[in-house]
Amino acid sequence: MSHGAGTLAAMLDTPLTFRALLKRAGAPVAAMTRRERARATRPVVAVLGAGDVGSAVAHALHLAGCAAVLIDEADPPWPRRGMAFTDAWYVGTAELAGITACFCASVRSIPVVFERGDRVAATTWSWRGVAAALDPVAVVDARIAKRAAPARLKPHEPSPLVTVGLGPGYRVGEHVDVAIETAWGDRLGAIVTEGGTKPYEGEPRPLGGASRERFVYAARGGRFNTQRKIGGAVSAGETVGSLEGIAIAAPLGGVLRGLSARGARVTPGQKIVEVDPRGDASTCFGLGERPRRIAAGVVEALAVRGVVGATTAA
Repeated sequence: MSHGAGTLAAMLDTPLTFRALLKRAGAPVAAMTRRERARATRPVVAVLGAGDVGSAVAHALHLAGCAAVLIDEADPPWPRRGMAFTDAWYVGTAELAGITACFCASVRSIPVVFERGDRVAATTWSWRGVAAALDPVAVVDARIAKRAAPARLKPHEPSPLVTVGLGPGYRVGEHVDVAIETAWGDRLGAIVTEGGTKPYEGEPRPLGGASRERFVYAARGGRFNTQRKIGGAVSAGETVGSLEGIAIAAPLGGVLRGLSARGARVTPGQKIVEVDPRGDASTCFGLGERPRRIAAGVVEALAVRGVVGATTAA
């Protein structure tokens, strides 16, 4: 099977065991230990998008007893790498709030990571290719297309696969089975089972008195280059990287909360730099409040549908 190949396999009424996953993926199957058998019924959930929101969702699902596989393009441009698993695509592993993600170049490696029981899998395989190989019980779209129309995840034919959409524009029953609100406010993380999510409001939440002015957006597509690190102190106007040979400067003084990785594939309009004017490097790492609340909504939505056990979701 090639990257991106395959269509949705017929979904099973119960999750595949890891022994079956290993056999399907072509990996050697050894005698299972008691510990392995105890975790062999973990449901597989695919999460699309390795930014801070998608990473928080995969983190929460892992803690809730799921086998989470995080899916994204090669060389993803997400800038908040201290608050995400994004670096796994660049260096093989990434740690977020005590959980490690391990990059899998082949779909055959994913069941091996799942068998460990202590890691999130990360891959560039398409979610349909992953679904064909691993039969997930749910897929969560955490890419959050702010202005573009959301993708339809819900299969046209009846299926036990639960589809969850995060962000503006999702219509329940049309695009997905259930959606989660992602905009700041009283309904952040709320489960939407009828109608749709709020439209994109357009303005980021102020941080240290700075709103949109704390970001740098790519003026063109190409490869981003930088030698700077997340959490590093910067001054306004200081060069922090380059995009296709054009210098990129910090928009204001503070610390680098967001910085696309060296070699990231950037599209026009993509956020590539974020400066936190408060100057506290510790705020650039770990699970952010918004991603954490969205992830809690996802876990609750799947618990209501029986995908996540009530005891593990608590």
